[in-house]
Amino acid sequence: MTLLDKCREACLKQPKRIVFPDCNDVRLLHAANDLKRAGLAEPILLGSPHLLRDYAHNSGVAMPCLTVLSPEFAGCFDEMVARYIAKQRKPMERETAIDLLKQPLNFAMMMVDQGYADICIAGNQSSTGDVIRASLRGVGIAEQSNTVSSFFIMLSPDGQNTFAFSDAGVIPLPTAEQLADIAIDTARNYHRLTGIEPRVAMLSFSTKGSAQHATINHVIEATNIVREREPNLIIEGEVQFDAAIVPAIASQKMPGSKLEGSANVFIFPSLNAGNIAYKVAQRLGGYIALGPMLQGLAGSVHDLSRGCSADDIVDISLLASNL
Repeated sequence: MTLLDKCREACLKQPKRIVFPDCNDVRLLHAANDLKRAGLAEPILLGSPHLLRDYAHNSGVAMPCLTVLSPEFAGCFDEMVARYIAKQRKPMERETAIDLLKQPLNFAMMMVDQGYADICIAGNQSSTGDVIRASLRGVGIAEQSNTVSSFFIMLSPDGQNTFAFSDAGVIPLPTAEQLADIAIDTARNYHRLTGIEPRVAMLSFSTKGSAQHATINHVIEATNIVREREPNLIIEGEVQFDAAIVPAIASQKMPGSKLEGSANVFIFPSLNAGNIAYKVAQRLGGYIALGPMLQGLAGSVHDLSRGCSADDIVDISLLASNL
């Protein structure tokens, strides 16, 4: 049984309320219909009911069973405005808060924050930056975290292998502390989703001193921070990708390592490296890339690639419901 199969079974037993703010999108409408009809989730679409239904009709999409909510006409709108103002670090005028919460993306975050929805999934139309800024203003950062980052779940073409790549969506050049946060959060979420013990590779162009550079020292420092904070986590760094994934190369390049060439969580030293790597694996290796899944937030918010398909939206919904 693949990871998505397991997630689907769990969703059928306990479907989550998922709010979608980017709704004027045929892909989203198809995905929401699929989730609702299959009993996998309770989709909540934000926007004008009349305009959205006209858009769906003109696009040839039926949506008879979907909940559509206009933020400013929601019964909880005034309550949301007051709570939104209270959450901001700087004073905010009520009229400013009203204008912001009329925007579906901001209202969706407050629905998660206030318990009106379990999950927010956006990004099929909004940029990643807009999604993260809205989430920081709405749900905020988790108490135990200092870093908001992301990870991709990478599924092999046969569905038998599941890896996590991070960070490939949020922080361009993480500090050593941020890199440590990313590794710990990604390992935790990988285990939560798969039930498999995480084996973390802190990637570099060097393996155990084979090269010298300031960026390598950065990875080594991050690895040491993780070991101090999570002494039971299997982690190795700095390590090249081949030594992280091929046992024979691992035994040659770093004999005695606990990783033993069987990493399943890959932490990249920069957004450049992570973003390029997941797309290479996806386009040349045939891997299914699901994400970016956001982590480090106080509520369940997840991003979508603007190039996603309706099936991608369904799959992200399944993963998010099991985090």
